[in-house]
Amino acid sequence: MIRNRVFVICSQVILATAYIAANVARGSEEAPYRYYHVDAAVMSLGADHSLESFRSLGGGSGTPGATLGYSTPNSEITIALLVENGRFVADLESRDSKKSGDAAAKKQRVDLTNLSPTSIDLGKDNDGRVYQLNLVPSVKSVRTSPKPFREIADDLFRLQFHSSRIILNDEKYIGRMLASDAEKFSVEICGVASIEFSLYHLKDSQPWGRLDNGHITIRNPDGTTIEIQNVTNGTDNSLIEDGPYTVWVRWKKPQSSVEEFRAALEAQREELKKAAADAGAGSTVADALATIEKELQREPGPWVMACGACGLANSEIVKDE
Repeated sequence: MIRNRVFVICSQVILATAYIAANVARGSEEAPYRYYHVDAAVMSLGADHSLESFRSLGGGSGTPGATLGYSTPNSEITIALLVENGRFVADLESRDSKKSGDAAAKKQRVDLTNLSPTSIDLGKDNDGRVYQLNLVPSVKSVRTSPKPFREIADDLFRLQFHSSRIILNDEKYIGRMLASDAEKFSVEICGVASIEFSLYHLKDSQPWGRLDNGHITIRNPDGTTIEIQNVTNGTDNSLIEDGPYTVWVRWKKPQSSVEEFRAALEAQREELKKAAADAGAGSTVADALATIEKELQREPGPWVMACGACGLANSEIVKDE
């Protein structure tokens, strides 16, 4: 059985505390401190190096002062990370499980200071299967000065839409939304509505929406519903829990009917056909033409015409009591 083990001798928390203390002592409390970090992974490929032959034998990460340990069917590997004379190095020891004594151990020092990924050969089986250790060093940066909790709370009001599918009336797919890192969003759906929404309480808005487990659902009292999938909060793409949360909505009449938008697509198709004939297959124009053709082949119905994202002025927000 292949055994994998990872152990950390020096706590990263203790190490971080030491870095903070050093920076404060130098009077640089406002500046972030930096420290070395490495991701380690042991992998294996068959003799043909095919995709199907790949095996992952474990991975982990550490900082200077940590020791990581892994194993293959034939060896035990330890990786001691340290900074010595200003250099970030990894001391490797590979011990052959089929041998004993000093002959079983093979030691190697790897200099990671230039932050270049490094691969170490761990031997191979009689059938040609090879084993390899991959080390990917990096520098992490952490701020030491405190910041107001309000900054974290405000960040969660910023939404991210990751090519999010939009569903009309719980059944009809009408397009996707790709927008991010803003507080107010808009969606234009021909024949349905022009919609603005935000987690902030917008002036002249209604509490018709809800955010729940990465989904936004907007329900107009007339029975029309809009569902937007794959939504996250904040710049770190958090999926917040304990919802649902109110989404404030401005719902206006659509700028275009389905028939008007379809006619516009058809006119654009004819223009692109002429341009595609000159540009040739595989061009950007040809790709755009193929996209429009696909849309026109769908059954007649609403489309997402446009979507957008923007910040909010304080004058747009209702100050809730």
